[in-house]
Formats: sequence, structure tokens, C-alpha cells
Amino acid sequence: MKKILLSAMLVGLAAGAYAQGQINLGNISNSGTGPTATTGGLFWLDTDGAAGPIAPVLIGADFNVDFYGGSDANSLVLLKSLVTSGGGAAGGPGTFLDLSGQAVTIPGTTTSGFFRIDAYSGGSVFATAPFQASSPVFNNPLGNSAASPPGTPTDFTGMPAIVLVPVPEPSTFALAGLGAAALLIFRRRK
Repeated sequence: MKKILLSAMLVGLAAGAYAQGQINLGNISNSGTGPTATTGGLFWLDTDGAAGPIAPVLIGADFNVDFYGGSDANSLVLLKSLVTSGGGAAGGPGTFLDLSGQAVTIPGTTTSGFFRIDAYSGGSVFATAPFQASSPVFNNPLGNSAASPPGTPTDFTGMPAIVLVPVPEPSTFALAGLGAAALLIFRRRK
């Protein structure tokens, strides 16, 4: 009797471990209404920053994307990095698509997952790219291929709009720091 119960528990555990949600790394079904969309968002490029007079435009060329995901907002891990992600090529401006076509499994969840997307252009890594943006953590439904009936992997329909903006050069921060130091010195003299 113990062997049967132990075997049943192991089969249940194995099935539970296999039954994990999946997502396609793409937003080609999104039709975001603008750079402030909270769901169904697209990728935008603002060449002069948020305070500039030029309005953001949909990105129509390849860009780089790092996808983070997990079962909750505190368990995000890097799922995949895509360099020249097919942005704007597959579904039109503002979209991206993992050209491998392979869905990614989100460990520990079957129905919905939490995600963050880092997008950047003009550099080989996020930290040094001249244009970059990070999405806030958002929730997105998943497809579960082991469910009955099986669910197909979903796209990023819950994704907010992401606006890539220019990142100031480190020398800008150095000049600002020197200016602040000079102000403090002159302030102390009086």
C-alpha cells in the first residue's frame, strides 16, 4: 500500500512540475493606442527625451530585448535575450517577435506570470546602450500545454507601452556633480 501511495504522489509531483505555463516572446497581436498604453503596448522611440518637443514614434527597425519572467513579481529571472529581435519586421512598427518561434516556460505557474522587459538600441548590452527603457513589472496570462484541453502559449497582451529614451552620457553626470560641488563651496564662503 505504501508503494502505491508513494508512486501516486511521485506521478502527481511529476505531472505538476511538467504543467507549467508558456508564453511566446512577441507582441505582434498588440495594437497599443499610444506611448502611454497600459496593456497591449508597443515599442516607441523618443529621440529627444521626455521633455523634448519631438513626439515618440513607433520603432520600425531591429532593437534588442531582455525578457525577465517568473511566478511572482519577486522571482523574476532572465528568460531570454534577443539581439536584433525582429522588431518592426514581423508585425509592423512597434512590434517584436522571437524569430526562433519557441515558447518559453515560466517555472512555478500555470495560468499567469509576471514579467519585465528591458529594451535597448544602439549598443550590445542594456547598460551601455544610448537608447533604453525598462517596463514596470506586469502580469500576463499564460498558455498551459499540459492542461485539459491544452492551452496554446500566449503573446504579451498585458505588456505596457515601452518608450526608449536617450541615456545621458556619464560626462553629463560628472559636469552636474562638479557644478553642485562648486555651488556648495561658494555657499559655504558666504
